[in-house]
Amino acid sequence: MDANEQTDPQLWDRVLDGDGRAFGILFDRHRDRVYAHLRRVVDDQGDAEDLTAAAFLELWRRRSGARVVDDSLLPWLLVTAGNVAKNANRARRRYRRFLSALPAPAVEPDHAEHVAARLDLEPRVREMLAAIADLPLADQRLIVLIALDGLTLQQASQATGLSYGAAKTRLSRARARLGTILSTEYGVTP
Repeated sequence: MDANEQTDPQLWDRVLDGDGRAFGILFDRHRDRVYAHLRRVVDDQGDAEDLTAAAFLELWRRRSGARVVDDSLLPWLLVTAGNVAKNANRARRRYRRFLSALPAPAVEPDHAEHVAARLDLEPRVREMLAAIADLPLADQRLIVLIALDGLTLQQASQATGLSYGAAKTRLSRARARLGTILSTEYGVTP
């Protein structure tokens, strides 16, 4: 007897023995009816397709508990498809409730002005870095630690091994030298 001519109970016995081909035949036999049932239950065609697949997945997962009614698995599949649709609707409602409970997103300002300002500053930053590179190494370290890393003069002097007074003097001279370098070489006033 051809497998397509077998009854649902015969095919189901083969499925329970691990025959995936028999399950495929049952799927081909009943998917259109399950899909049509779900199309009447849900509005979206894509959801009906997904739920049809989910109903057959449930059939596979719960195969030991599936019941053949009047020599057909279709009644069990239709009830299961309805339950799958109810679960999906319940999940969708929970998700919508969750989203509605979230605070409204903050309005983010347009970052284009910030980017434009940074781009306008870029040549000046390059000039400043070039001017810092012209300073003695000890002065460079002080400028970087204080101006860029945010250390206090006391912290920077300890980090570089200079006394507080020496660090203060070096920093003052470095600022003056930077002002001179920037104004004469780059035409920039710091």
